[in-house]
Amino acid sequence: MKPVHAPTLYSVRAAIAASLYHGDAAIQRTALQLGLSPRSLQRHLAGMGTSYSDMVAEVRLDTACHLLLQSNERISEIALRLGYAGASSFSRVFMRLTKIQPGIYRRLRTVQGNNRSRLRKEPDAGNQDKPSRLARNGKTPSLPSGNTVAIPRQGKK
Repeated sequence: MKPVHAPTLYSVRAAIAASLYHGDAAIQRTALQLGLSPRSLQRHLAGMGTSYSDMVAEVRLDTACHLLLQSNERISEIALRLGYAGASSFSRVFMRLTKIQPGIYRRLRTVQGNNRSRLRKEPDAGNQDKPSRLARNGKTPSLPSGNTVAIPRQGKK
């Protein structure tokens, strides 16, 4: 048998990001970039406790957060860039994963960045732009004390 190299989670994420950049995140394209068959890639990911669809969702969410914060692209453009059918499907997935709408996420982070620079707060700890921190209790974690902003909640489904 031919020895097969096991891809790392980092290399799989990088291959998925490259696939998204080229238009889609099909497992065939990603597996080809890693020198594996799609089924071998699935087996390796299962052995690491994850799945290809979970990895794609993580990469899309990380990329979405980065684009929302670092670019002025419209949400509809970000949605198409990440392979969603439109802004509504992107917003629905973003909301399900982060408990906050993409537009609100962008505005809150912009306000926080402005407050931080005006008040000369300590530098970013690196993980403050993660949506899970925002969604934990429905309030933004890093606004100066006394300026907490409640995030509007959707009705029960």
